Amino acid sequence: MKYADIKLGVKQLGDGRDFTTAEYDGWMKRVRFRATMSFPVGGFKGLYFLYKEATVIGGATIDDPNRYAMPSDFIDDLSVFYEGTLLVRADAQQRDIAAQSESQVSHVPTDISADTTIPTWVLVRGSEFEIQPVPAEAGGEIKLLYNGLPDVIENDDAEDYFMARFPDLHIFGMGELMCYRLGAAAVPLAKVYEEKFREQLQELQIHNRMHYLKTTRIRFQNWDEYQSVRNVVFPQFAYTVGGEST
Repeated sequence: MKYADIKLGVKQLGDGRDFTTAEYDGWMKRVRFRATMSFPVGGFKGLYFLYKEATVIGGATIDDPNRYAMPSDFIDDLSVFYEGTLLVRADAQQRDIAAQSESQVSHVPTDISADTTIPTWVLVRGSEFEIQPVPAEAGGEIKLLYNGLPDVIENDDAEDYFMARFPDLHIFGMGELMCYRLGAAAVPLAKVYEEKFREQLQELQIHNRMHYLKTTRIRFQNWDEYQSVRNVVFPQFAYTVGGEST
C-alpha cells in the first residue's frame, strides 16, 4: 500500500474529485499525527511500530551538566544507552538527592559519587536529557531508543508499516478532512467518515495492546539484548534496504 493508493481511495470517497498535492499532504500528516498522539490508542508506551533508534552525533561530552537535545520527533519513553549499557531513569528529586548524598536512593545506583566518571543514570529535562555522572572522557557512544512521530509522507511511491497495516485509517481520516474542504453540503458525510476513522482507531488500539502482550518486554538491560529481539518487538526494523537492516 503506497501513498498513491491512499490518495486514490480518498479521491473515490470524494466521488472522483481531485485535490492539490499540498491538500493531500496536509491531510495525511494531520491524520497520522492525530492517531499517533491519541493516548487511548498508544497508551503509556505509544505505538510499537513508531519506536526509533538514534545515536548522539559526536558521542558524549565532558560538560557539566552533561545535556543533549532530544530527537525532534520524540514523543515519549526514552531509553538511553551509554557504551551499550542502559542508564537508569531518574526524576528531578532523585537527581538532587543523589547529588547531595551517596546513600542509596530508590532506583538510583549507590555508586554516584564525585569520583565516579561512568554515566549510570539519565534525567529527561523537557526538550533535553542529561546523563550523570559526567564521563571522564569525551566521545563515549550514546544510543537512544524512543517512541517518535510517524514519518511525513509526501512521495506517491512512499510506503511504511503504518500505512501498509492500516490503510483505511488513513483513507477515512483524510476523507473526513476532505469533506470539510468541500463545504457545508459535505459536512454530514464528514461525520460518517469520522465514525469510520474512529472505528479504525479502535482496531489500532487493540492491535497495539495485543502486540505488547504477546512479545518480549520493551525494557532492555543493554544494547546487545535489545538488538537480539529488535525485529520481533519492533518489526519496522525488520525491513531491509540493499540487504542491510534499516
